[in-house]
Amino acid sequence: MKAITRAVTKTFTGLCLVAQLNAYAIDLRVDNVRIYQHESQGFSAPSSIYIDDGKIVNITKASSEKQQADNIFNTNNQFALPGLIDLHVHLGSSGSNFTEFQYLPVKSHFNANLYLGVTNIVDLFSFQQTLDEAAKLKATQTTPNLFYAGTLFTNPGGHGTQFGGSVYEISNDSDIDGLWQQHMATNPNLTKAVIETFGGTGSSLTDSQLAQLGKRSKAAGLPYFVHVSTLADGKRAIKAGATALAHGINSEAIDDEFIALMKQNKVTYIPTLAVYHNHSDEKHNHALSSQSELLKPVPNKLQGCLFENVPAPSKWKEHSWQARSIAYANIQKLQQAGVMIGTGSDAGNPYTLHGLGLHNEIDALKKAGLTNAQIIDAATVNGAQAINQSKNIGQLATGFEASFILLEQNPIEDISAIHTISQVYKSGQQVNREELLSENAKIEPQGPACNQAAQSTKTQQSIDDFNGQSPWQELSDEVMGGQSSVILTPSPQYLTIETAVAKPTNFGAWAGAEIKYAQPVDASAYTGVRLTYKGSTVPFALAIYHSDVKDWDNFSVLVKPSAQWHTIDLPFSEFKQFGFGNSVTWSAQKITGFNLMWRKMPSAAETILSNTLEIKEFSYY
Repeated sequence: MKAITRAVTKTFTGLCLVAQLNAYAIDLRVDNVRIYQHESQGFSAPSSIYIDDGKIVNITKASSEKQQADNIFNTNNQFALPGLIDLHVHLGSSGSNFTEFQYLPVKSHFNANLYLGVTNIVDLFSFQQTLDEAAKLKATQTTPNLFYAGTLFTNPGGHGTQFGGSVYEISNDSDIDGLWQQHMATNPNLTKAVIETFGGTGSSLTDSQLAQLGKRSKAAGLPYFVHVSTLADGKRAIKAGATALAHGINSEAIDDEFIALMKQNKVTYIPTLAVYHNHSDEKHNHALSSQSELLKPVPNKLQGCLFENVPAPSKWKEHSWQARSIAYANIQKLQQAGVMIGTGSDAGNPYTLHGLGLHNEIDALKKAGLTNAQIIDAATVNGAQAINQSKNIGQLATGFEASFILLEQNPIEDISAIHTISQVYKSGQQVNREELLSENAKIEPQGPACNQAAQSTKTQQSIDDFNGQSPWQELSDEVMGGQSSVILTPSPQYLTIETAVAKPTNFGAWAGAEIKYAQPVDASAYTGVRLTYKGSTVPFALAIYHSDVKDWDNFSVLVKPSAQWHTIDLPFSEFKQFGFGNSVTWSAQKITGFNLMWRKMPSAAETILSNTLEIKEFSYY
């Protein structure tokens, strides 16, 4: 019933009041609909749903006498599921490759989620600019419900710092008070902390720090999501008070202790299989690019960037793909033990697209061995419980938000039916899905052109003639949360590079200078690189950028320090590929730049490493 109607009827009494109430209709009646009921893990007999002010106010048998409604929709025995819930997204990223990063506004991601029936999303790491953008959209159009952690808690230089911007870095326990106040000032719906040691090579938040965050989250009534990747870290998170694990244990078998901890503490397990498997699944099976219906909200440019020339997945993603049977077995054990499973995609990461990523996660859980009903529960009622919303969303019952999807086929019989949606309703309003597609088609991803063949041009012998117009740029770990610094001082005769390599982060520490070409150059007419230099107290790296190399790799060689001016010829054959990406065959036809770098590994001493280098000739020979 409309608000005005209520205001008017309140002025009447007795029989007059009853008459007025009966005279006015509610907003919407949905007839002949089969409603998913998680208690029985099945669908009801044909029913009528009564919706007013965005909520379900009554559900009756289809054969019952009908009440009046302003709008009536007959589904003709379609199947209704609660709006789906994605427990892990990042609205600030589009799902593109990082090497050809494409930016899309939040509007595009909201539209994609709604089109695909995802009416609730949980953002586990976004900066304020993204949240402000989301808030403006909510005021002007229909959007999914957004539950957010804001930024995240991590150790200095830890996971999360590499994306730039401000995060809550805890150096000491005494930092927590002030950082917690900042967190609460953003009015968050949950707390996100990170345990990530990158295979044991780095540090992380301490048990004490994790427990402090857990205690404060509990007192504030906030769910406490903790990013983990190993079994040991999963146990640490649970003991610290985690209510949900953001990521599962995907590369090692879980044990009885872990299962017992999960059950005793009622922790939700969110495996995020999609983010680990999508890239490899596309490379090997064209699994994403073949999903034409689910890809409709994705701009053509982004699809081209992802699917026209799929690069080899990184080593850790390929390993996760190859070891997926371990992840599947872990999920089966937890489900059989009664641990609650939730669906989270980690949308925004490469090959994990908003909206589509949640559907990929549903398919992955099917491969992991869950029943269709268990998967539906994971994407609805379980997700609602994980974010303390079990009385508002996740079910189709009286008093709940009237957000649901309609399917012509029964997903209990075939889970793939969930990918072919007939209608989406958000808070009692039918979503115009075609309009969402039209809006997204007008949004052009912002980023470089993708998959263009590298056209090398013949290069001159001199790389830098040191005429005072220096092509060099500063380069340091500041871009990933580090504290190293660089000062470049060009002159007509030479360039001075002063570096201070500070405390290593989990990615190490580095500082130096680089030259980047606008397009690849062909130096195949030359044998190598000639450098005339003086200075440095330790060996430094001279690296060549190559157009085929991704994942921050390059071809590198160490150069010894020299107290006097010294000229060295370095053959291309001495440069070896450095980094963690896939091997690339060397070709002097595809050079895209150079760098001079001073570096410390993650386990190196915290003392500052300072060096000064002068160079006055840099050329091919």
